[in-house]
Amino acid sequence: MEQKPLILVVDSSKLALRYMESILVDTYDVALVEQGEDALDFLKSKYPDLILMNANVSGMNGLEVLSHLQKEKGTKEIPVILMMSESDTDSKLKGLEAGAMDFVPLPFEPATLLNRINYIVELTMLRRHQEIEIEKQREQINRLALQSILTIAHTVDTKDRYADKHSVRVALYCREIAKRLGYEEKEIEDLYYMALLHDIGKIAVEDSILNKASDLTDEEYEAVKKHAVIGAEILQNTKFIPGVVDAVRYHHEWYDGSGYSGIKGKEIPEAARIIAVAGAYEAMTADRAYRTRLPKDRVMEELILGRGTQFDPDIVDVFLELLEEGLSIDESSVYNEISEEGEITEAGVLLRQVFTESAQEAQNELEKDSLTGFLNRKYFEEKIDNYLLQPKSRGTFFMMDLDNFKMVNDTYGHVAGDELIQIFAGVVRANTRENDFVCRIGGDEFAVFFPELDKDHVISQRAENIIKMFSERKEAAGYGICSVSIGIMTKYSGSGEMNCALLYENADKAMYYVKNNGKDDYHAYAYMAEGALEAEKSIKQMDLKSLMRQIAERKYRQGAYAVEYDRFSHIYQFITRYIERNKQHVQIILITLNIPDGLVQPLVQVEDALMLLETAIIRSLRRGDVTTRFSPTQQIVILMDTNKENGTMVADRILDKYRSLSRNSSILAEYDIMEVPVKSKEK
Repeated sequence: MEQKPLILVVDSSKLALRYMESILVDTYDVALVEQGEDALDFLKSKYPDLILMNANVSGMNGLEVLSHLQKEKGTKEIPVILMMSESDTDSKLKGLEAGAMDFVPLPFEPATLLNRINYIVELTMLRRHQEIEIEKQREQINRLALQSILTIAHTVDTKDRYADKHSVRVALYCREIAKRLGYEEKEIEDLYYMALLHDIGKIAVEDSILNKASDLTDEEYEAVKKHAVIGAEILQNTKFIPGVVDAVRYHHEWYDGSGYSGIKGKEIPEAARIIAVAGAYEAMTADRAYRTRLPKDRVMEELILGRGTQFDPDIVDVFLELLEEGLSIDESSVYNEISEEGEITEAGVLLRQVFTESAQEAQNELEKDSLTGFLNRKYFEEKIDNYLLQPKSRGTFFMMDLDNFKMVNDTYGHVAGDELIQIFAGVVRANTRENDFVCRIGGDEFAVFFPELDKDHVISQRAENIIKMFSERKEAAGYGICSVSIGIMTKYSGSGEMNCALLYENADKAMYYVKNNGKDDYHAYAYMAEGALEAEKSIKQMDLKSLMRQIAERKYRQGAYAVEYDRFSHIYQFITRYIERNKQHVQIILITLNIPDGLVQPLVQVEDALMLLETAIIRSLRRGDVTTRFSPTQQIVILMDTNKENGTMVADRILDKYRSLSRNSSILAEYDIMEVPVKSKEK
């Protein structure tokens, strides 16, 4: 049965009390007292929903009772109706000033009295209901705020796979320290929130750094140190947690001044000093990427050693007392407290999603080149390396360089150079997919990694499109002197482990080949003789003495010279002159790989086969013989001082060695041999 509202009636006349009770009893519970002091005594044990009081009650009169009611928080909200003479205007004014809500004239009409009371009780009950609902909303908002902060802390902590719930544990330790220090309830709550948010700046630190098992480089350590300042900047407009900005900014300061910014002692906000102690303890008692958790006695020693240097000695002493008393925390209880209502949990899930996406957007902005919007090199390489960790990963790497870009800058100025960069960036966007990784390496160099792309004809078409489109757009903009050179390296599924550095290196070699053969073209590393490119570099860097010394040294080495094809004609001319002078026989062998239809990975398998063929040739030849690659599937051999019969024997030996080296290969080899003819003298 629903409980009736309670009316306290105060009057010196017992007859009046009984009469008013008879009027009210059907609607309300009624309590009767005869004096003002009795009313105050009654209020010590129970609060009525309304007080109906004669202003001239004996003992302490009605105005004096009202004055006492206004002094106590619990009683000042109780509505009071004073009963007094209709003509007593002065007492009415004093009653209003003292806090009375309404007046009933004496003598009163029962219906009028009941109507007045009903109206005020109904109004009071409505107000109380609203206050209860407001309080529920306030509690709900507080829980949502806490869950929001926990969501942020959780999102940050999960960047480091060893730091799950780190911020929650630190916050719980801080709360216990604050209690022991005598903080007020609101101050404890604020410190708790500060601790939950103390590492928010780590959202801008790369996951690879936070999870690095080895020592950090100086550059990486500087990146980690910035998280305190970044966190303070993120929270600079947060007003509902007083002091949070300074607590986050200075939580890594040392008491002796040797921390991140150099402030020391009491200059460091107390909240930051508390977080420093709690954070260090939590870090030492948990596993980290670079070490396992420390034993408890070692942790206690470290806190004592840091007393007065790293940590505030008073806070360390308080925390050590708590630990010695058996302090324990339960981080799971934090999440249970805020998960009582479904809508709160759903809001938390939504917030986590929004915050994660926002954090990712912020991280993406940090990763981008400001002029083109492409990835910076560091993040580009990280994304490729992460992708290549996947089983059966495959893809193609383009290394691209704008030819004669310096001439554009020198001729038209850097504004024109920026325009040309943006023109090329537009070309790249038009020829890449949403999931491709695009990077501006720096200056006029760009790179693209196409995941899953390993079809030769598609790769070639993509390169041709980039070259053609850039040619059209830069001509339209008036930069005709510029072009693009593209080096290509493909990683095939099952071709072995590979990382971004190797892709970059080989694509760069291919691009170097294009640069030295006319520019404005593309070349794939799989089609190239790596040794040839390196040989060209070494020849260009070698002086005459080094060259003569190398020639002299070669007489002690077995095997043939492996030279690049573009110098083959010079060697051939030398050989023909040698034949004319010495009347010696020279044989040329052309060895061809027969490529069967249906190869799964034609480029890589042919390249592997050609490398094995080169190995077989070099192992089969004498000093003075020469070999070079003639095409993607052919190798030339020059045999000095050899007749055709001996040359055939050498060719057979080469094929035998190749078959031995390529036992599991489906690519066979065959050869053709002819003698270099002696030129007849002109008459």
